[in-house]
Order: sequence, then C-alpha cells, then structure tokens
Amino acid sequence: MLMKLAFSTTACPEWTIAQVAERAEAMGYEGVELRTLGPGSTGLASDPALSDPEKVRDVFRASAIEPVCLSTSTSLHHRNASAAKAARWQIMKDLELAAQIGCQVIRVFAYEVEPGENRRSVIQRVAEQVRPLAEKAGELDVEILFENAGSFCGAKDWWSLLNLLEHPMLGLVWNVANAAAAGESSAISVTMLNSRIHLVKVKDTKVGEGSGFVSLGEGTVEIERFLKRLMGVGYSGYVVVEWDRLWLPALSPASTYLPDAYERLTGWFNAIMDAEKKGVEVAEKAAKRNTPKPRPRYEPAQASRLAEKG
Repeated sequence: MLMKLAFSTTACPEWTIAQVAERAEAMGYEGVELRTLGPGSTGLASDPALSDPEKVRDVFRASAIEPVCLSTSTSLHHRNASAAKAARWQIMKDLELAAQIGCQVIRVFAYEVEPGENRRSVIQRVAEQVRPLAEKAGELDVEILFENAGSFCGAKDWWSLLNLLEHPMLGLVWNVANAAAAGESSAISVTMLNSRIHLVKVKDTKVGEGSGFVSLGEGTVEIERFLKRLMGVGYSGYVVVEWDRLWLPALSPASTYLPDAYERLTGWFNAIMDAEKKGVEVAEKAAKRNTPKPRPRYEPAQASRLAEKG
C-alpha cells in the first residue's frame, strides 16, 4: 500500500492523547490528525493546546503512531485588520506548538468571501497574509496547508493562490467531500492540483440529499475513484478519515466507525493496486504479441551462393 492511513480526533472527542495513540495503533492506523480548538476549550480531551507539548511528543514517540497534522480553526480570509492580525498571531502560536509536539503540518483555512468582495481580492489578501507565516514555517520545518472549505471548495482558486506564492512550505489538505458538495469531480481536482495536494481527507455523504454523513462507500462521494486518480499522479502521503462526532455527537462512536473505515480503505487500495498490476501484465502480453519477429540477417556470402544456384 503506497498511501498511509490516519484519522482525525474529531471522531473521538472523549479520548485522551494516550488513548488516541494506543487505539490508533490497535486498529492498524499509522497516524492521527490532532484537532485543536485552542487554549481554554474543553471540547476535546486530546487537544494538544490543553497539554504540556513535551508530554504529547513523548506519547507519540513511545508509540508507532505519527502526529500527522495539527488541525486548527484559523482562517486568513479576514478583511478587518484586527481580525487578520489575531489570525496571524494564532497561526504563529500553532506553528510553534506543532514543532514542539513533533508535528510537521498545520491546517488552516481561507474560509469566506465577505459581502462586497470578489474571490480574486480575497485570494490576493490571503496570499499577502500567509507570506510571512510561510517564512516562520520554514524556520520551524512545519508546513502550512490550506483546506478547501466554505467559499473555496473547488480547485481553481487554490491553483491561483499557490501559483501566486510558490513557497515550499505551503500546500493543500484536499477534502474530497467538500469538493463533491461544490459539484467538482476528482478528475478536475487531481488534474489541476496534482502535487500541490499534500494531505487528503475522506468522508462520505449523499450529496444533495441533506442526509448527513454515512459510512465510507455508502454515499455518493466518489472516494475510490479519487484515490485511484491520486495514486495515478504518485501521491503517497496520508489519507485522513474524518468523522465529525465533535460537532455531531449522535454519529456512531469512533470504536465502531474507524475500524470499518480502515477496512474499507485498505480494500480499495488493494483493489486499485491489483487492477493496476493486471493492467500492466495485459499491456506487457499485448506488447509481446505485437512485437515483430526479427528478420534474418542478410549476409553478402548468402547473396553469392544464391547467385551460383540461380
């Protein structure tokens, strides 16, 4: 399997850091996305902002689980100067926290086009806001990844933003369900963004029906097709399972949902790789059948003998 599997701690808000690491390993996952609501919040027992960073780091060092991403709520879309300054300050603190706990990625947003603005002006402002943060990210060796959400679910805006910036510490968390809800197929997302996708999130829903989240494979988000396209462009990073019990406590518990999601995803990965292997074998056999047999080498001596016989 080329891709690696993780889950977001939004699936298990009642688990402590130690329980997250222990249970992730028991279920077969290789990493976790650590959601943070910031200092003072008590919504997540595993929130790194509520713990000593060194203790969090030690928990993961003692396990086989990697802290894949520190996932924040901060957005850089703000037009108001005070709100924009507060967002920059918070991202600086989150970068430092990520570095302390041994996490090499933070997730942020560029969430909203405010009334009276156009998309281009928001993208340009976000680019200006994130440039100094990208330099800080480089110093700490922690990437800043934007997630497609809110007003910016499709690939085109993100392609424009990252082309404006061209910074090695910036990239995307691609949420395939958010793109599908905006009517964008994975053919467009993966083709346009390609290597700009540094982390992937999967969840399933019946798009357009308002039925809420369902188990992977039971909705209309074309996750398997998306993964196949990602594999085709060489993606080998993490696929993060998202299950929003933090916001929707009536959803089935993590102990039920996460093992099922793991089995479904590994099954898809194996099917994609098997199909790819068979495709290569068929192509090789066809090429072998269609390869012309070598013609006998023409020698001058043969020509002279033929002339004598004639």
